[in-house]
Amino acid sequence: MRYEPRETRDLTGRGEAIQALTRDVLIRRSLEVSPNGFITIISIIQGVALALLAQNTFPRPTLLVSLQSITLLLVFVSVFYYYLTMSVLMRWAPSFLDCFLPFAIAGLEIPPAFFLGDVSSWCTWLAAFWFFTMAGLWITGKWSPPSHFGEALPAHDLFHKYLRELRGATGVGGLAVLLCGLLAAFDPWHKGLWGTLGAGVVLGTVGMIVYRTEMRASQIHAYFGVNRPPFN
Repeated sequence: MRYEPRETRDLTGRGEAIQALTRDVLIRRSLEVSPNGFITIISIIQGVALALLAQNTFPRPTLLVSLQSITLLLVFVSVFYYYLTMSVLMRWAPSFLDCFLPFAIAGLEIPPAFFLGDVSSWCTWLAAFWFFTMAGLWITGKWSPPSHFGEALPAHDLFHKYLRELRGATGVGGLAVLLCGLLAAFDPWHKGLWGTLGAGVVLGTVGMIVYRTEMRASQIHAYFGVNRPPFN
């Protein structure tokens, strides 16, 4: 039996409700709050991370520090880009986990800004960031059943292929940058080499994320007849 709303009057003397809660109102509010809330949280975190990055970059802008800073900047952009893409493709009623994940994952972008020039620590924090991102992608896949795409099952399959591709990229990227950090810890005489390789690994991971997102988002949009060319 489904709830059927009926006209009611407030007899408590506390004032009329602006809008009574119904099924349609609840759905509409969830649709409005979900993407706006996520983008707001990510924007705040990215703003803090960017400010700290600038603060810790300019006092000692060596070649390695500059490379690590540019790499982190592109990580910030890719995270915002991913959440923006998700807010277009999916909507759901926000839960505590949805509020926790952006802080747990995006918050890991901040510590590397304090370790510019410290190859081992910088790479270790980036590895942790990629591993947490991989876990977040798994959770997103687990809680995105076919109902999110209605009868468009091919689009749902494309979406899950996309999440698997991103999990693979972040998992491999995390292992590779962690290896660079370990090598830098045991071979400090070549920290410039390991730092450059670590930044290159992170840049490669970001590039793969952007590439797969562009391609899969384009395919999903095309399935629904929406023109969204990749890298347009």
